Amino acid sequence: MNTTVIIIGAGPTGLMAACQLARFGVDMIIIDAKAGINVESRAMLVTARSMEIYQQMGLSDKVVAGGKYIEDFTIFMEGKEKLRFSMGSAGNGLTDFPYLQSFEQSRNELLLYEHLKSSQHGVLWNTEFLSLEQSTEGVTVRLRDLTSQQLLHIQAKYLIGCDGASSKVRQQLKCRFDGGTYENKFFVADTKIEWEQPVHQLIAAPSKANFCAFFPMYEDGNYRILGTLPKSFKDKEVIDFKALETVIKETIGVPLEFKTVNWFSVYKLHHRCVETFSVNRCFLAGDAAHVHSPAGGQGMNTGLQDAYNLSWKLWMVLNGHGGKKLLDTYHAERYHFAKWLLKFTDRIFGFMTSNNTLIYRLRRYLMPAIFKMVSFSPRMKKGIFTTLSQIWYSYKYSPLSVQYTARTLKFKAGDRFPYIIIENEGIMQSCHHLLTGPKLHLLCIGTDAELKQTCTPHALMPLIKIVELPLSPEWLKLGVSEQIYILVRPDNYICLISDVMDEHCLLTYFRLYQ
Repeated sequence: MNTTVIIIGAGPTGLMAACQLARFGVDMIIIDAKAGINVESRAMLVTARSMEIYQQMGLSDKVVAGGKYIEDFTIFMEGKEKLRFSMGSAGNGLTDFPYLQSFEQSRNELLLYEHLKSSQHGVLWNTEFLSLEQSTEGVTVRLRDLTSQQLLHIQAKYLIGCDGASSKVRQQLKCRFDGGTYENKFFVADTKIEWEQPVHQLIAAPSKANFCAFFPMYEDGNYRILGTLPKSFKDKEVIDFKALETVIKETIGVPLEFKTVNWFSVYKLHHRCVETFSVNRCFLAGDAAHVHSPAGGQGMNTGLQDAYNLSWKLWMVLNGHGGKKLLDTYHAERYHFAKWLLKFTDRIFGFMTSNNTLIYRLRRYLMPAIFKMVSFSPRMKKGIFTTLSQIWYSYKYSPLSVQYTARTLKFKAGDRFPYIIIENEGIMQSCHHLLTGPKLHLLCIGTDAELKQTCTPHALMPLIKIVELPLSPEWLKLGVSEQIYILVRPDNYICLISDVMDEHCLLTYFRLYQ
C-alpha cells in the first residue's frame, strides 16, 4: 500500500492527527494494534484550548453535551472543605469555554473516530507496527495484521508515531526518553457514588498518607477517582477496589457510598520526555514524546495540540509551500512546551502527594490561605485559569513568529489569536468563529475593501482567506488604534503582524517556511 502520511496509534493524539490531515485533504492511513476504541483510559479533562480546537472542527457542542463541565476546584482535608476555586468566573472574557470540561479519554477517542469516519476515513484496527526504514524519499513501514497474521508493507512520505509511552516507533528511532518513575503506585477507578457534593466540581483530597482526586463524569453520580496507594499497599501484588474503599473514604473524610465500580486499575506513573520530536521524516507526538503526572489535567490535551501543530505544517510542505525549516519548527515549538509541562506537573504533583511532614503542613495551613488570597484577586485567578487551560502558551520565540510593527500591542506574533467579541451575521460571537477553515487567515483590521484584489500573491491564494474587520473599542483595548494586518496560522496562533501588507510582505514571510 502507498499513502502520504502513516499514523501509528489511534489514541486521542493519533485520531486528532488523522482528523486534522483529513481536514486539509492529505491522504493518510492510521493503524492500531487494538481491536477498537480503548474503554479503559485515565485522562479526564479537556482544557479550554482543546475545546477551541473542537469548536473549530464543529465538535465542541458534542463534548459539552457528552461530558460534565467543572465550575469549581475544591480541596478537602480531614473531612473539611479547605478551599474552593471558581474556574468559571476566572475564565470569563478569555474564551468561549471558561471552565474545565470533564470528558474522559475514551469519549474523546470515540468522538474523533466518528468524525474521522464522516470524512470517509477509518482505522486499520488489529494491525501491529513492526519496523520502519527511512530514505530521502519517504518511510517504509512493516506491519502485521493480527487477525490473519499477514505481513503488510506501506510506503509513505511521512510517519507520525502516536503509539503511547511504550512507543515502538520511538524505540526504532533510537530516541532517548529521559526522566524517571514516581516511587508510589497509583490507582484509577470509574465509580458511581452516592453523596451530597455538588456535581460540577473537581475535588482533591490530599492527606499525609496518600492523595485522591474525584472527577465528575457523564450523568450525576459518576466519578473517576485517581489516587496514590498508601505505603501499606506497596508490596501487595494483587489489589482490588474493595481493599481501597476504606482508604478513599478516610482520605476524603465525608460521607459517601460506592454504588458500582465499572473499572479499576493500578499502575506506575512516569515523567519523561524525548530529546527530539522528529527524526528525518518521522515525528513523535503525545505520550510517545512526553509523559508526566496527571496534575492539572494537561497530558491528553498536550497530545491533541501536538497533532494540531504538526498537521498543518505537513499540509503546507506536501503542497509545496514549505520545507525542512517549517517541519523543524514542530520540535522547536512543542519540545519547549513539553519541558515546561514536566516541571510544572512535577511541582504540583510533588506538593500534593508528598509524605514529607513540612510539605504536609504547608499543604494544610499555608495553601488554603494562599488560595483565599488569590480568590480576591481577579488578575491572579485569571493567571491560574490561563495556565491550566493552556490558552496562555505562546510560540513567540518560534522562527515563524514575525512582527513588522513598532506599535505597543497587548498581543504578539506567536500568541493564540486574541478573544475578541464581534457581531457576525447578526450574532455577537468571538472572532474565533471566523477562523474555522483549513487555511491561514489574513485579518485586515480597519482596512479598505479593495485589499482582497491586491495583497495576496496568486500562488498563495489557495492557502489564505482574507477577513476584513472594522476598528472597534475591543481592538482599541488591545492597542489597535489604526489599520493593522494579522496573519493567523491554521492552528489559530498569530504568525505575522504588520502595519502594511502587500505581495512582497507575504512572499518575504513565506520564505521562512522553505
